[in-house]
Amino acid sequence: MILTVTPNPCVDKTVFIDRLTVGAFIRSGKCTCIPGGKGANVSRAVKALGRPTKAMAIVGGHPGRHVVDMIEQQDGVKCIPAWVESQTRTITTVLEEPVHRQTAFFEPGSRVTSAEYAAIVAKFQEAVAGAHVVTFNGTVCDKSIKNLYRDLIPIAKQAGATTILDSHGPEFALGLESVPYMVKPNVAETEEVFGYSLETDHAKWQAIAQFHAGGIELVALSLGERGAFVSRGNERFHVVPPKIAEVNPVGSGDAFVAAFAIGLLENMSLRDMAMLGCAAGAANAMNWDIGHFTKEEVETLMPKVEVRSFNMNSGKGF
Repeated sequence: MILTVTPNPCVDKTVFIDRLTVGAFIRSGKCTCIPGGKGANVSRAVKALGRPTKAMAIVGGHPGRHVVDMIEQQDGVKCIPAWVESQTRTITTVLEEPVHRQTAFFEPGSRVTSAEYAAIVAKFQEAVAGAHVVTFNGTVCDKSIKNLYRDLIPIAKQAGATTILDSHGPEFALGLESVPYMVKPNVAETEEVFGYSLETDHAKWQAIAQFHAGGIELVALSLGERGAFVSRGNERFHVVPPKIAEVNPVGSGDAFVAAFAIGLLENMSLRDMAMLGCAAGAANAMNWDIGHFTKEEVETLMPKVEVRSFNMNSGKGF
């Protein structure tokens, strides 16, 4: 089973309109609502790919209850809520359909007291039982708990689970101290951690080597439309996604993480994991709602993923 952890979920609402005019009263003929947050996205993608998953989330108030209900009723995923008094945020995206332009409004995340934090850790200790892979996803809802991943990763490892960290900022840097099995940062997040520019591919591979030197066994450096550099042991690949008609790229990185979680769950080769991840990310980008792709879409895209082996000694693919 794959357990996902979302410290900062949301009610993710999209309002579809023709044109956004500041100061006007605008009526919409369409509105969608899904449970948001990177871990929820990962669980939704795992479920879409037909594998078992549970989603743990820090939630509060009526919006938090709505998130839990949507995860369980819309997504068909078992949710493990860690309740706090402060309410869960809502993110409202306004999409101007004719020009496909998005404007998003982000509410602040929940506040967490020290007593609630202790309860969150205790809830995780219960939730991780039976999990084979645990993904830690996104930023925390309250910067006072920025050490969350650093505290939870050792608990997951002690329970025998393989750990994946996909975050940024202080919580990512602190989480690295507990040495997760895999990380999936993008270029900007890696630059933030290491403090130097990654303009060249050589610099990107050097940063990957630095993650490995810190004990991280599997590194997937996201390159956006260029795909990802993936490295474990003596294997290094550049996976390139196929050309698609992009609708919404948001959440494609989470679909990528979901595929790697499945690969680790099922002992896939690194090459197969990378191909599945790239195909899942592309399939996600072909649909508006995050994680609402099909297994058949992913299977169709997989043979179109390009995999380039990389030779660290020559600095070139071959």
